[in-house]
Amino acid sequence: MKKYFLGILLICIAFGYSKSSPLSERIYVQTDKHLYLAGEPVLMKLVTTDTDLIPLVFSKIAYVELVNNAVAQIQIKVELINGTGAGIMLLPADLPTGYYRLIAYTQYMRNESADVFFEKNIAVLNTFQSGYQPEEAETIETDYPPIISAEDRGGGVSLQPNKTVYTARERGELALSGLPENIHTLSVSIAGKDFIPAAESDISLLLKNRTKKTAEFTGSFLPEYEGHIITGKIVDNQTGEEVTDNNSIVSALSFTGDGIRIFAGQKTETGNIRFFTSGISGLNEIATVAYFADEKYRVDIQSPFVTRYVPKQMTSLSIDSSYYSRLLARSVALQVFRYFSEDRPENQNISDFNFKLKPTFSYPLDEYTRFTTMREVFIEFIVGARFSRNAGKQEISILTTRGGFYEHGNMPLVLLDGVPVSDHDAIYNYDPLSVEQINIYYGPHIMGGYQFDGIVELITYRRLHTDLSLNRSTQILTYEGPQLPYRLDTPNYSEEKNRDSRMPDTRHTLLWNPDIRTNGKTSISLSFDTSDLTGEFQATVEGITKDGEVIFATVFFRVD
Repeated sequence: MKKYFLGILLICIAFGYSKSSPLSERIYVQTDKHLYLAGEPVLMKLVTTDTDLIPLVFSKIAYVELVNNAVAQIQIKVELINGTGAGIMLLPADLPTGYYRLIAYTQYMRNESADVFFEKNIAVLNTFQSGYQPEEAETIETDYPPIISAEDRGGGVSLQPNKTVYTARERGELALSGLPENIHTLSVSIAGKDFIPAAESDISLLLKNRTKKTAEFTGSFLPEYEGHIITGKIVDNQTGEEVTDNNSIVSALSFTGDGIRIFAGQKTETGNIRFFTSGISGLNEIATVAYFADEKYRVDIQSPFVTRYVPKQMTSLSIDSSYYSRLLARSVALQVFRYFSEDRPENQNISDFNFKLKPTFSYPLDEYTRFTTMREVFIEFIVGARFSRNAGKQEISILTTRGGFYEHGNMPLVLLDGVPVSDHDAIYNYDPLSVEQINIYYGPHIMGGYQFDGIVELITYRRLHTDLSLNRSTQILTYEGPQLPYRLDTPNYSEEKNRDSRMPDTRHTLLWNPDIRTNGKTSISLSFDTSDLTGEFQATVEGITKDGEVIFATVFFRVD
């Protein structure tokens, strides 16, 4: 009851008691740099605010797309915790050289228009493709004076390194002072200085949020204040057409593997299906099923992204030939980093199970006599569940309570490695020697407004639903959920054994900390470690206070 009350309260806040003044949500994205090589990761920090830059804790999911002039090339979802998130976007090695639009939004922001989305340009240089390298191969070196240049545009915040020039593999310190006590979020990055300046400074993009307002508000997109909402549609298997009159069809979406993570579909006014998930992240295998469809229908998952935008002419990207040697060194460093790095950017954690119930009975089959047919397994020692033949097909029934009495119900939820199985013949004919455990959950269990008489869960040794025969009402596919917060692991060169390591360190981004905790202190110190790369580096700190004040400072230093 508490959960539903909170949901109603948040929706009331969002849409307002008057349609003329709904809550407006905005988002800002900080990246670790502005010029990337194809194959590099884009590290990003996301912050949601209202139109007055007051931090907003509302949406739980942000959507980020890398767009050429009109069409998305890369799309990711990032989990927001207390209005902030940290994500990573890995650029493909074959991404062409050019400027790209980095666009971010929440589903709730789509109720206004793409005009209120966050957008900034980043540059991508592909050193593997011919025709994009500088025509002149001669090197023009520039002498950088050993001084620190700093810029402060955030209310008197000071950012100073403890040295003007560092050596490779050296521990350094960044001193931050003049920090306000009421910080909502603060982040810092240190990366090699860009060869080209950003088209527009990050701070000016953040301040633009104040002016991004619209009079239109459709209310068509629900706010994701609890978790990611996966949308789908019912499709006729014979015609391939969408079916909007689908009131008799019960749909479900599950995450395969060990543990019950299943979500019942809820129909919209237009006939689409919504799955209200929570606690789901990373790359997952999912299964969709249309119950009571006799293989006539299936559930297709729809993209939550905008994908196509109003075209925008992008200027061509050219790099002066004087940067050739440093560009070549950075390209080689990237390849070495990708080869030796154990902290692969594409490795994402998977969240815990959503549905945690203790089974009424649990049967580790190795502790019992092993039988060669599933029929024998259920007859000999499975309590409360059984097979019976109905209209020439096998059906599983399970004990459930009705009117205070137990009886066998014929509408159980049957899962094998998390995959919903509507055709129980597939379980009847399944090899029991592949099954490690059977769990029985007495019912009833209500999911998404539909009542199951109980749950029969089969878990195989490999958790891969191998050799499971599925009918056409069930689909299994790969789905990428929201990213959990990403942090960049760096070595500690204050220890001599690390400095003497023969493992190459070719990091171009030396430090990325998207969630600095000051605990109310006005001065703090942050450690960082230089890599084997030399040249000029830029340190940037960004943040926002609880009352909407911007924190921004940047400083340059050298590594020789």
